[in-house]
Amino acid sequence: MAFAQDLSSPHSGYRQAFKGLAIAGSLWNAGSMTTAYRLLPSIYPSVQTSRKLATKEWAFYYWALSRTVPLTDLATILICSGLAYVERKENKAALGWKIWATAAGIMPFGWVWVWTLMLKPSNKLLSISEAPDSVVVEKEREPLDAISLLKEFNSLMGVRMLFPWVVGGLALWASLNE
Repeated sequence: MAFAQDLSSPHSGYRQAFKGLAIAGSLWNAGSMTTAYRLLPSIYPSVQTSRKLATKEWAFYYWALSRTVPLTDLATILICSGLAYVERKENKAALGWKIWATAAGIMPFGWVWVWTLMLKPSNKLLSISEAPDSVVVEKEREPLDAISLLKEFNSLMGVRMLFPWVVGGLALWASLNE
């Protein structure tokens, strides 16, 4: 009960900590996605040598992001939603809760983006990287397919990483809007 009362105080340490976590979580995800987005083109030349090797390098980025991004996204959604609830309870006319609610509402669009658009090239790339060597026959046309899949994934990632950047900006704005 003391935690809930302390959280409802506008300048409580808990509330400030949650605001910091919301900002840090969204910007952490945005930064890790941007790093992968910027490093992915370094794989493109290795496709000419071995598309399996290139897709294995891509899979490293994919699995590294898949371990951290969804959990951090979920934590950010929950924190932003909780802050929106607490601030709305205090003052329904204030702008702060609306910004927090918008931030919490934007974050799931990243998941929808992944499920609807990014899953197809991801699954194709993973099937190449995980296939036994005897199945992966290096043909002339297939490296072009692998590079087009990598480029498609990277262009979709360029949009995907915008969601946490926007949420981080909104969280910062909401934190400064007191």
